Amino acid sequence: MQAIEKLFNVLAGRALHALWLGLCAYAAVISPPPLSAAAMIGFLLAAIPGVLGLFLAGERLIRSDAARLVLALCWTLPGVAAAISFSTAISPAALIFLAGPATLAAVAGVNQARVAALLSAVAFILVVLAGIPGPLSTTLSDVLSRPEAWAAFAGYLALAGMMGRTRLERRLARLERTLKDATPAAEAFARAPSPLMALDKSGTIKASSRSLRRVIPGVPNSLVGLKADEIGIDGAAQAMVRAGLQSAREGGPADGGCFTFAVRDGEGASVPVDARAVHTPEGYVLSFDRAANTSDRAASLDDRAHLIAERDAALAANRSKSEFLAAVSHELRTPLNAIIGFSDVMKQRLFGPLPARYAEYGDLIHESGAHLLELIGDVLDMSKIEADRYELAIETFDARDVVEICSKMLRLRAEEKGVALFTDTGDAPLTVEADRKALRQILLNLLSNAVKFTPEGGAIVSMARAQDGALVLAVGDSGVGIDPDELDQIGKAWTQTRSARETTERGAGLGLSLVRALAELHGGDMTVQSAPGEGTTVTVTLPVLASAELAEAAPDEELEVHQRIRAAQTLSDELQTSA
Repeated sequence: MQAIEKLFNVLAGRALHALWLGLCAYAAVISPPPLSAAAMIGFLLAAIPGVLGLFLAGERLIRSDAARLVLALCWTLPGVAAAISFSTAISPAALIFLAGPATLAAVAGVNQARVAALLSAVAFILVVLAGIPGPLSTTLSDVLSRPEAWAAFAGYLALAGMMGRTRLERRLARLERTLKDATPAAEAFARAPSPLMALDKSGTIKASSRSLRRVIPGVPNSLVGLKADEIGIDGAAQAMVRAGLQSAREGGPADGGCFTFAVRDGEGASVPVDARAVHTPEGYVLSFDRAANTSDRAASLDDRAHLIAERDAALAANRSKSEFLAAVSHELRTPLNAIIGFSDVMKQRLFGPLPARYAEYGDLIHESGAHLLELIGDVLDMSKIEADRYELAIETFDARDVVEICSKMLRLRAEEKGVALFTDTGDAPLTVEADRKALRQILLNLLSNAVKFTPEGGAIVSMARAQDGALVLAVGDSGVGIDPDELDQIGKAWTQTRSARETTERGAGLGLSLVRALAELHGGDMTVQSAPGEGTTVTVTLPVLASAELAEAAPDEELEVHQRIRAAQTLSDELQTSA
């Protein structure tokens, strides 16, 4: 698989640079004769990265930092040549600076695209500050004023964008496999029948298995961040823990870092506990058991060693997943933001009107980049939740404001698709103590799914109420619905229903799993009601109301979302008929 991917990178890189050479030759052919010396120099400058890429877009580019830097520098030359032809970079010549980042994102990777984007930005600023007094030649500006030249350039950017997307999708597929491989090991540690504890090199507790309280019932609710010796009942017990860790780090006797120390039970009394410490490259792993006599301890050493080995494997897999996710987020987000920003310039025609095909390709590049950035954000949020690293920022606010804002954000998208979007938050304030960002993410995911799976002419209703002492959010649609045999799969990560796989909209199957996870972080839950052809209603219940008085004063009524959808659907049909 790696050999095939490497061959694809080599061939794709050289083919894309050859295409750039073809574009330069095409521009020279369609330019009005005769070509001046200055014009020839401009075309040669624009062609230099294509020529160099034919030789470097292979093993040399993949392995050599110097080759990647030289190629990124050369990709600033086309933009500089175009800027000289217009006598300024504040012109359509600025769009030529997109070629370098787009090409390197497609053939060399996101890190190299980031370098190319930085160099292109620096070159653009330097050309602007230089204040070129006049064009050395008007040939390039004449060529760039022709619609067919821009159509060819837009096609090149679109092809580079598709190749870059293919590369990113392959990396995301590897990420998905890594997550799936790490999940069983992490679950095995959390549910291990033997009490386990993971420490870093300083002896600080980083994780513990659920069965730890069976042996040490007196430990605090949260152990993360505490020193391992702090679970000892007194100074002597704490010194014993430190000595055991020291023995494990230095190799210790034949039985490793085995020791016995006293802890507190649920009643506060002293209870002896057997422990074994194993040193790892990242710290220590401790296993515990109730104190036994010497023969019992010797008989259980093999079993505990086996469990510790499994724990080591789980820690290594989980650590690899976290490191991979951090690297991917850093490597993907920066160049994607650059691509989205540059394509937004094309999309909004900041430098004047351009041909229709160019505008269409700019919209496609912007849409694909925004989709990938959203997908990466979902993957990273889910990984944080699975690793218990997602921290809620609790604040007090009116939940109605969040519902209204989210509806406004999705209203334009719904209208473009021909779907009516209605919002009902009631008249009474809904003051909550919750994470505003998480609540917004819940609503955006639900509304985005509703818009995605509701056909033209349909209706969507979002509602918020205080009910039975909790905040209830409901989003219903008149879309395609979900088969009954698939309802139990809703909310599981990386899972998509048949209706989701059949639609032209793209996704990773993380939307509802994020909604469920964020609701559970707030102590709430999510329920789904759906039937094929009748639409879907997702209800999220969160015990986050700011006061009991508010909960008692709120109306205790059922959210009849589908009744309101039918009413909204009837109103929408009447409006269309009257129009």
